[in-house]
Amino acid sequence: MDYPLVVTDPSDRAPELIRETGELAAAAGVPLCVLTVVSREEFEKDAEILGKIAKSERTGYDMPPTEYADQIAQTAVSDLLSDFNIDTKTIGREVKDDEERANTILEVAEENGCDYIFLVGRRRSPTGKVIFGDTAQRVILNFDDYVVTLTE
Repeated sequence: MDYPLVVTDPSDRAPELIRETGELAAAAGVPLCVLTVVSREEFEKDAEILGKIAKSERTGYDMPPTEYADQIAQTAVSDLLSDFNIDTKTIGREVKDDEERANTILEVAEENGCDYIFLVGRRRSPTGKVIFGDTAQRVILNFDDYVVTLTE
């Protein structure tokens, strides 16, 4: 393992995956790339909540989705990986749907020379995968190196 990529998302299992990937990167003595991918829908829901908090605190909140996603990645690094002595790179991206989410993960991995991808997958029936698609499945089928998934 030379340069792993861990993908963060809103799932309950993401912190566990980030922490485990950080431990592996520290043990291997390699840097870690942390990617947060948010959809416009996820961003708008969170932005509404954050806007209400900012209004109650009499502060402003105006951040584009990509910057918001990068902020989530930076927070994950500071909250979950501060115990490890590893170099990290954070990246935030906005996507429209699961297909674009998978393509974005693959693009970031290629752009950064990542040889492992760690991500949270969802349990779905084969029919559900055909109808709704599956990000983890798309990444597994289209990445030339190693993919590790943690299922919810």
